[in-house]
Amino acid sequence: MEKEPIVKVRNLVAAYGDLTVLKGVDLDIYPGESIAILGRSGCGKSTLLRHMIGLAKPKSGTVTIKGQEINSLNEDGKVELFKKIGMLFQSAALFNSMTVGDNVSFPLREHTSLEESTIQIMTKMKLDMVGLTGFDDFKPAQLSGGMKKRAGLARAISMDPEVLFCDEPSAGLDPVVAAGLDNLILKLKKAFKMTIVVVTHEMESVFTFADRIAMMHLGKILAVGTPEELKNSSDPIVQQFLNREPDKEEIDRDQYLKTILGS
Repeated sequence: MEKEPIVKVRNLVAAYGDLTVLKGVDLDIYPGESIAILGRSGCGKSTLLRHMIGLAKPKSGTVTIKGQEINSLNEDGKVELFKKIGMLFQSAALFNSMTVGDNVSFPLREHTSLEESTIQIMTKMKLDMVGLTGFDDFKPAQLSGGMKKRAGLARAISMDPEVLFCDEPSAGLDPVVAAGLDNLILKLKKAFKMTIVVVTHEMESVFTFADRIAMMHLGKILAVGTPEELKNSSDPIVQQFLNREPDKEEIDRDQYLKTILGS
């Protein structure tokens, strides 16, 4: 990994009203690596992702991508920067009124002056990469959940981004389809040398593609390291999550009986 991060998060604080979700997050992401942001539901990982892709403004702190602090850029500056970034949303976020081909070619039509014939060739190439050759004229409603994710991924890489962000790419997919998507992300990383940032809680996915893991807990980064380093961590919270251990709660038997019996 190169020494200079391509994405740099510094002392990031984010809040929804009176609820502080991110509590001074620091994170470095390096060119060419795949990093998984892992943690329990409600720990702040999706909020961190939203701030890294410019969909939310922090209460304080900074997010820097390719040396540019995103919240200090004007709208034109943000547009130029985010042309170098791809995003696969959890729901795929395809335009239902468009065909799959038009969904994938949409960023090229919006942000380049390429000839239509070139756009069509690039669209077919991206669909082929994700295993959707021949589905150009299908509408999203005609696709399975896994195919929608693949179409969303084809759109996310349509402009050959330097950084690809993915929000829970395996969510809602059966294990076989999820494994195929994990392998596809790994293949794209190797083919394009892109930096990949994946927010997930799927442990099997993490150990398939991640060079490093950033473990979040209660709005902070608890641990960062390779999968092997986190497996060997002595932190009980890390071990609880990796080993899928339930919270230990003391139950008052008499109070429990009173609650369920209503007396």
